[in-house]
Amino acid sequence: MMYLVFFMGLVAVWVAGQISAEVQAALGMVNQCGILLMVVAMAISSGATAAVSQSLGALKVARAQRYVGTTVVGCFALGFAVALFGWYFGDAILGMLMVPDSIMPLTKELWQVGMLALPAQYVYAATGVMFRATRQVIPPLWVAAIVCVVNLLACLGFGLGWFGLPNWGYMGLAWATVGSQCLGAICNCALLMHSGYLQRRTLPTPRWLKAGLPYLLKVALPAGAAQIVWQSGYLTLFVLVASLPFDSVNALAGLTAGLRVEALLFLPGMAFNMSVAVLVGNSLGAGKPEEAKKVALTMVTVSAIGMSLIAALLWPFRQDIAVLLSQEPGTQAQIVNYLTYNLLSTPFSIASTVMGGVMTGAGATKYNLMIFGGTFWLVRLPLGWLLGHVLWGTASGVFVAMLVSQCLQTSIMLYVVLRRDWMRFAMSRSRQPHQV
Repeated sequence: MMYLVFFMGLVAVWVAGQISAEVQAALGMVNQCGILLMVVAMAISSGATAAVSQSLGALKVARAQRYVGTTVVGCFALGFAVALFGWYFGDAILGMLMVPDSIMPLTKELWQVGMLALPAQYVYAATGVMFRATRQVIPPLWVAAIVCVVNLLACLGFGLGWFGLPNWGYMGLAWATVGSQCLGAICNCALLMHSGYLQRRTLPTPRWLKAGLPYLLKVALPAGAAQIVWQSGYLTLFVLVASLPFDSVNALAGLTAGLRVEALLFLPGMAFNMSVAVLVGNSLGAGKPEEAKKVALTMVTVSAIGMSLIAALLWPFRQDIAVLLSQEPGTQAQIVNYLTYNLLSTPFSIASTVMGGVMTGAGATKYNLMIFGGTFWLVRLPLGWLLGHVLWGTASGVFVAMLVSQCLQTSIMLYVVLRRDWMRFAMSRSRQPHQV
């Protein structure tokens, strides 16, 4: 599923690169802003992952169904509210991000269409997490495959005019995203209804919410804060690159494309993150803390080694990848520059990502907030500004700062996993909500 998500993103970036570097840069800004607005769904889903996986580990199926219903319905309502906010304050948001004047008009258009897709994105993301939390991985895989094919055809057809379809250019890319996200949300909801996890009887009652919401919010609020801190940090990173003294548009386009290539490694890391969250939650729900720690360490080791090997295989082909993703020589150079530092950071970025999943499964999301947020805002951004704007004046300074912060972040997370009592945040039997 993660590779399908990677492929969808890569196709969009490739099509944008065939149009122009300006479209590629604008798409990167809009995508990063959209991820920031997804933090509410990510937060609720983190809380639900812990609650559902621990409930199933304790053999409390009815309680898990209630949490699933609460998450899906809540995410749709919140997605609609956030989309209205993004639509109304779009100009102010893009203005704060210091979008270069040369790409501001098309960035605004992409942003407005992106807000139309946001409620569907919320539901699609939440339902996907609920499938993983209930250990149903095949049905959403088929949905992801269908969505990927539809998105591919729509991007190539409406973005470049292939297959005899009208050539809408960059707006074709935007509408392709809207259609594919809506399709995914509808299919996932239908499958959850078929499996019995999303039905009228599983929707929470006021009495149940009083008992069940506190734990969901206890996990979700720190997770949401961590996502806000992390994603706002990435937006600030885009601002640092967009405001570089030299070659800012090519650097921004290179960062956009480089992030998509990095996703080849990062998205499988997220798959490990989601899987370890469920398995750790199951173990803690069943009252087996030693098994939870063993699963955590095994998944961290396997994922870091596996993804590092793939990074090593990609290393010799950085220039070929850059040529594939952009027709602009300046952008190609920046893609290679980005990949040089970020392929080196692979073992650290993957290990810390999976350890973040361990904390999510245990309900210890406050560690993610403190460590990820702290290293990003206290190390990565100040160092990126110092190197990129003051000392070097190029994007290389920002990319070096990313590598340094990843190394520090991983070291602190490993200390927490090995030395801190993160299992105490799991749902205790004394505060478990009733099944009804």
